[in-house]
Amino acid sequence: MSLIDEEPKTTLPRVLGPAAAFSAVVGSVIGSGIFLVAAKVAGNVPFLAGIIVVWGLGGLFSGAGALTLAELGAMLPHAGGLYVFLRAAYGPLPAFLFGWVEFLVVRSGSMATLAAAFGQYFAHVVEPPAGVPGKVWQSGAAIAAIAVVATVNVLGARRGGTLQVFGTALKVGGVATLITLPFLVGGGSTANLAPFWPVSQSPSAIFQGMMAAMVSVLWAYDGWTNVTPLAEEIRDPGRNIPRALIVGMVVLIAAYLGMTLAYHYVLPMDEVKQSVGSAEHFERAVAAVYCDHLLGRPGVIGISLLVMCSTFIALNGNALAGPRAYFAMARDGLFPASLCRVHPRFQTPANAIVAQAVWASLLIVAGTFLIMVPPDDRASVLPGFLVAAWKKLNQTPLYDVLYTYVVFGASIFYLLAIASVFVLRARRPELPRPYRTIGYPVTPLIFVASVLLLLGNMLVDAESRVPSLAGLGIIAAGVPAYWFFRRTPGSPGRS
Repeated sequence: MSLIDEEPKTTLPRVLGPAAAFSAVVGSVIGSGIFLVAAKVAGNVPFLAGIIVVWGLGGLFSGAGALTLAELGAMLPHAGGLYVFLRAAYGPLPAFLFGWVEFLVVRSGSMATLAAAFGQYFAHVVEPPAGVPGKVWQSGAAIAAIAVVATVNVLGARRGGTLQVFGTALKVGGVATLITLPFLVGGGSTANLAPFWPVSQSPSAIFQGMMAAMVSVLWAYDGWTNVTPLAEEIRDPGRNIPRALIVGMVVLIAAYLGMTLAYHYVLPMDEVKQSVGSAEHFERAVAAVYCDHLLGRPGVIGISLLVMCSTFIALNGNALAGPRAYFAMARDGLFPASLCRVHPRFQTPANAIVAQAVWASLLIVAGTFLIMVPPDDRASVLPGFLVAAWKKLNQTPLYDVLYTYVVFGASIFYLLAIASVFVLRARRPELPRPYRTIGYPVTPLIFVASVLLLLGNMLVDAESRVPSLAGLGIIAAGVPAYWFFRRTPGSPGRS
């Protein structure tokens, strides 16, 4: 009997409906990216046609992945998402490496990044007490947010799903309001949409700029895989998972293109580029500048509250979906057995949820330390390359550093997972497929080709090369970790 024919001995109850599945996609994707990265995109692609193309292509690539992932999720509706698909297609080692990177970098890094953005906005709305450094106050708020969403999700998947649905409705409503705001209060002009075409850039410079911008765009779209780890807990997964992914991606592409056009309708191109896109200096972030133009200071406070809500709900989406991969790995005997224990009262993988929250909090603590404490070259006993990396981290906002790590590490395994649809169609054509990928085989091939191009460019680009290579190093370190963790699977116990 093969791995994909086996029924898990320890399962999670099906308590999530179609609204929760949809919200796991949309609510996890709309976090802080759309409010922050438009300036980076405009800086790399300073003409409107290119900006629209980058956001549209990012949506097309992510949508192609989502259309393919829908087939896999409907076919293998077990906890774990990409881990399940990778193990079914390639065996336990690649699947373990995904879970290893997911825990160390991708999922926990996403949580740390979102929490860092939440903490920075929180600190502007609620100023730190006298004597408390601003960075410490922000980090404390970030860790508190992680603790809250972890607690909610330990207390029940239904509770986590309800919070996700409610928060997604708020943030989608908020984005829709922002898009229509210029037409409600005035303040926009079609003259701000210039330049539409590049004036003096060479084709090679345009291409490099678009590829650099694509990293930011894909970070903004990241999270569309979050529904598949919950497949074991979603009612009627063969129907609800494909619907959630397809409808969710349509909503996301429309929202992102609409928000981008609204920014440029209100703000001249140069002002968008100068709106540094930093959560730390939110008054100069593009969403804050946009609202300041339209509503003044009350608009800046309003957008801060919206971004806090948005990042908090995206954080909850990660707390809801992420631990299911570690739960599935432990259930298969590839991670510590304690992570697959189901809480006897709340019926959740409580230990896996807590482990992810603790590691994400430690990433915030470490990042805050590196930012607050500059390295001393003379006193340091560290190798020169580590001192140089520390210097770079010390001068770079935590948010900007983390999302490059996240995009590179995640993209490698997204590529393998989407490619697994070819493997499983060839090896297991008899498996029931309630949904088949629209446009197969072109749809998954579009995603595979786009990710290969992105990964190659990230390794060539000087700015993203160091975190990208570090991501490869973390993946390689997972090979000895696999042999260390591997054991004969036993019957999972309950806590």
